[in-house]
This record gives sequence, C-alpha cells and structure tokens, in this order.
Amino acid sequence: MRIRRISLLLALLLLTSLVTGCGSTGNKEEPSPYAEYIIPWERNVSQLAADASELHFYFMSGEGMEMRLNNDQGQTEKWGDCCLVVFPNGETMLIDGADAIYTPVLMENLKRLGVEKIDYMLLSHPHSDHYGGFFDSYGVLYNMPVGQGYYNGDKTNNIADHFKLEDIPLEVLQAGDTLEIAGVKFQVLNPTQDQLDNPISTDPTVQQNCASMVFRMDYKDFSALFTGDIYKVEETALVEEYKDTGLLDVDMVKLPHHGDTTSSCSEFADAVKPVIGVATGAVPLDFPLYFRYSQHGKTVLCDYLDGYVHVYTDGTEDGLQWETSRERQTDAYDGFDNYADKNK
Repeated sequence: MRIRRISLLLALLLLTSLVTGCGSTGNKEEPSPYAEYIIPWERNVSQLAADASELHFYFMSGEGMEMRLNNDQGQTEKWGDCCLVVFPNGETMLIDGADAIYTPVLMENLKRLGVEKIDYMLLSHPHSDHYGGFFDSYGVLYNMPVGQGYYNGDKTNNIADHFKLEDIPLEVLQAGDTLEIAGVKFQVLNPTQDQLDNPISTDPTVQQNCASMVFRMDYKDFSALFTGDIYKVEETALVEEYKDTGLLDVDMVKLPHHGDTTSSCSEFADAVKPVIGVATGAVPLDFPLYFRYSQHGKTVLCDYLDGYVHVYTDGTEDGLQWETSRERQTDAYDGFDNYADKNK
C-alpha cells in the first residue's frame, strides 16, 4: 500500500512538472529568426501622420538581408525596392514590395508600424525584386486588406491576375495620368502606351526597367519623384520631354535602379536637383553618382549605409526631415554632403 502511494505521488509530481514546463514554454515568445532585420521603430504611423497632417515615407527593402543568388559562384544580390507612404489623413500606400524572400520582414515591419490595411498598392514595373512581397503566398496581397491597385500596364508576369484573384480593383497609370489622395497630387511621367507597344530594347530586362512608372508627388510646397528602375537612356528621354516644365525638379528623389551605375546620369541629376536622395536595395553607392545628387542639396541616404530611411514633411518649405535606423559607419561621403551650402 505504501509503495502504491509513493508511486502515485511520484506520478503526480512528474505530471505537475510536465504541465508546468509546457505552460512555461507556451508562454515564452520565441525570438523571430528575422529579428536583426526588423525595422526599429514601433509606432502607429497612420495616427502620427494624421495628427500632424504630415506626409511620411518609410523606405524599407530588406536592409542587411542577402536577397538572392545572382550567379553560379554563389554571389548574392540585395536588390529590392519598397516604400510605405502614409498620407496626411492616415491612409497608406505601398510602392513596390521588394523580393519575395523579404516577405516575412515586410509583414513584420508593417505590423510594427501599426499598419493593418494597405489602402493603395502601386507596382512600378513587373520585376520580382519589386513585386515579390506583394504576391508571395505569405505577402501583402493575400494576407492583408488592400483597397486599390495601380500598375503601368505592362502585362508581363500576369500582374493583373493577382488582383483579380483577390477581387481588388486595378488601374493602369501612364504618362499624363493624375490622381489625388488626401491633398497629395500625383502626376505620372512615364511610361507611355507607345513605349510599351514599341520596346526601346530587345533585352526584356532593360525594356521593363525603362518602362517603369515614374511619377511626381506634390504636397503643399513639398515634391518627390519616384523613378522605378529606369536606365540612363530613359532618364535623358525624360529630361528632354519635361525640360521646360520643371516637373523633374523636386525636393526628394528615389534614385533610379537602386542607386546602381546603370542610372543617374548627370543630366538627370541636374534636372532633379533634390534636397535629399534615397536609394533602396543595398547597392554600394558610386562616389560620382552620390555627388551628382548631393551637390544640389543635403545628402543621399541608402540602406547599405544608413539602414531603414524615414523621410517626412508637413509640406512647408522648411518642413522636410528624416531619420535613419543606424549611424553610418564611414565618413567617405561626408565631403559631398551639404556641398551647395559649403560652397556658397
């Protein structure tokens, strides 16, 4: 009888231990395998923008991640464009979604920024390092409410099918089209339908990059230019097309093609004359390219040097501000920054 009681007691103690252990493990949150890549700001971005009547840009495209292999030797690329825009009324737009491998980070970043719905989704052109985070099975389109889609009309990769599957309206935006969201005016500068119908290159990558949607945004006294992946040949065409309009002259520019040397010719940079340039995709910036933009304004920021980049404005002439998620670990570019102010 005593042996049976001791055995029963031991069994109860073992069961209690197992239950307690399981409960402890269940309550302990497992660290995310992507923790080192997550955006450091935890805030309700829509509320902040609406309260201050500000326009916000969060540039985020897998900062620090090795995105994908680009050749047989195992070298990696870190391409990708993705920018969350928060309008002065709190509505949101996601301009491109970076590569599919970035999807878990993108979704976590949106959660940390308090984003529960994407009101507008805009795809600059149908390349995987721009649409991956949109159309991945774990991505934005299939796991978050989306209100309206926009793209440039390029039917490559069956872009429209994704939106149709989710019953989300999709609109083509091309040169000459305009729209307005919460006092922010959009004017599309590229491409034309003729450009899509009559490719400028036999190389499909070059053609699709140069047919990227290029558009200008205006909010009160502030202006911005988003350029997709256009190459120098398309930049010079845009400079010629809009040379007498001033439409390329802006306060902020998203550098073409991730800041790569395929793009950002002197003629284009001189026409844009930005206060600040931003490049996403973790490409080391060429010094002459950096200077082409910074000589006109303050600086050029990129995830390779600065981590995540947050630019915001209240639309006033002196209201442009920015912050980055980490300090730059090199002073190699310092001599280029604020060049115009230094050489007055």
